[in-house]
Amino acid sequence: MEFNIEEEQKKWKLTEDEFLDNLEDIFNQLALTSKSVELPTFVMVGGQAGSGKTQLVGKTSSNLEGNAIIIDQDELRTKFPEEKYQQIHDNYTEREEFLILKPYISKLVKALIQKAKEGNYNIVLESALRSIKTFKDYPAQLRVAGYRTELSVLAVPELEANISMLVRYCEFLQRDGECRRNTRLDHEAVLKIKENIQKLDELDVFDDIKISIRSKEKNKLPVLIYSKSENTNETPVEAFQRGEQITLETTKKTFPKKYKEIKKFLNENEKDSLQLEKLEILRKQYEQEFNIDIDSYGFDSSTNDNRY
Repeated sequence: MEFNIEEEQKKWKLTEDEFLDNLEDIFNQLALTSKSVELPTFVMVGGQAGSGKTQLVGKTSSNLEGNAIIIDQDELRTKFPEEKYQQIHDNYTEREEFLILKPYISKLVKALIQKAKEGNYNIVLESALRSIKTFKDYPAQLRVAGYRTELSVLAVPELEANISMLVRYCEFLQRDGECRRNTRLDHEAVLKIKENIQKLDELDVFDDIKISIRSKEKNKLPVLIYSKSENTNETPVEAFQRGEQITLETTKKTFPKKYKEIKKFLNENEKDSLQLEKLEILRKQYEQEFNIDIDSYGFDSSTNDNRY
């Protein structure tokens, strides 16, 4: 049977009472360890899938002394009423699940931000910056309400983010036996990040725009390389591109080891040939980028970047 997005979204749409009950439960969970502050902050944390936004969210939360409502849209999907979510999970693909719950997520994020604003909570919103249409008004509205606003983006080259998505895929397979996180190789998404950073900069809705890169040390928090409020000689997009180039040097060294270990894991577990196809696409991109044959590449065994 052909998948009809509109019909499926209508089929699984919550009643208003169901949505409000669900919203209350989720907000209470997110606000469990948070408290109101006199001068609240709103931080939008951006980066493409696989870039490591979770670590940047962690650093942002730490800067706010752990006192913030953290809105992770991937996590919110699993907060759909349990029985209904399980049915969706069991009967649809990851992509179909994403499409079915997309209107619910958009409505939920808006409602969570509103409740957090009413309570003067710090807010951290995670976004892939694939599109700014649904959230570009949030920082302007929150600034009017007395919030300090900040855009914090992790600059990671496309190749590094994509191989990291497959590392994450293996992590979830090993831990849960499945992975329903995004593993699409989406070149357009990377271009959109730069385009949308520029658009948000021009809108002037953020008090500061910060660019960070991954730490070269495993499990270390991202490293800040740019703050617009402190650097008037470089635009946020230029800083993002500089961050990509810095990280690319590390990618050159770590990619072959990741590639070989992912391939070994997927072959041994006989999982999803589609992921193996994506892995081979990334291999070709790496070899073209650096003019290196992975089969003959001797990676540094001291570089322990295996994450699963």
